[in-house]
Amino acid sequence: MLTPTDLQRQTLRLYGELVARRPGYGGQLVFTCGDACSATGLPVAVSIAGGTTLALDPDASAVKATFRSGGIDFVVNTLDEALRVLKNEVRQHKPLSVALTSELNPVLEEIAARGLLPDLQVTLDSPANPLLVPPTPTPQLTGVPQLRLANAEGLAAPTETLHRWLTQHALTETLINPTTNLRDLDEKLLTLVPADDTTRRTWLQRIAHYQRPTPGTPRILWLTPSEQTALLTRPV
Repeated sequence: MLTPTDLQRQTLRLYGELVARRPGYGGQLVFTCGDACSATGLPVAVSIAGGTTLALDPDASAVKATFRSGGIDFVVNTLDEALRVLKNEVRQHKPLSVALTSELNPVLEEIAARGLLPDLQVTLDSPANPLLVPPTPTPQLTGVPQLRLANAEGLAAPTETLHRWLTQHALTETLINPTTNLRDLDEKLLTLVPADDTTRRTWLQRIAHYQRPTPGTPRILWLTPSEQTALLTRPV
């Protein structure tokens, strides 16, 4: 289970993986499936990027915990329910995440039978414990673009695509500990980020809604060297 700080770090990296590939996800449906896939931070990353997520997750306890913490908007038990909830939001280009609690194969067969084609399937692969039987590979939907990310020791490492995107923008991942509360920290960080930098501003404006801050929680953000210097001279 990821700590709140690691979950935020992973969510930021997943958000980066998405925006490094296309500028916006309004009207896009991202699909993910597998045990505890709803708890990876991916649904939050997609919502911050403006898209919708359908997470097919057999782990009911992970789904409930994620829903209680704000990381999932709706929990349903059938594909029909999921599609009813998602339909309008996709059409209106509004962010939304839905977790479908069910065994994988029956729902995957139903998706195939209906010809439902999400815009992207994202899979985070966890390394198999050498003392245990390796897990069954996460099924892939035929005809759907795939983004498969390594999940080493529970935390996804940036891919070469994200690394290039960060390098292009001279950004590095920075952990900032608040001297006051996290909401005030986010407001002050917004004064460091240029007004036309919608990617980072959207992250700061939305992340606290989905991952509710607790006392002492840091904020993780991409900063340029000059912004890091400004942060040292003007602590937030």
